[in-house]
Amino acid sequence: MTAFISHKDDQSLDSTAKDTPKDDSLAQARKRRVEALRRVAGIWANRTDIPADGLTYQLELRSEWR
Repeated sequence: MTAFISHKDDQSLDSTAKDTPKDDSLAQARKRRVEALRRVAGIWANRTDIPADGLTYQLELRSEWR
């Protein structure tokens, strides 16, 4: 059984729709995500218990699996 869903009438997929409140909420959500990413960027930068190089750290972790 195959279901076909047509999105021709779906305004949420129409990039030309003039829906200001929706655009504002998307912009606000994007701002929140960017701010959250800025707050967490570099949180492991000063750790001394793990290697600074990500690849070295990854290889150390995977070596435990052998």
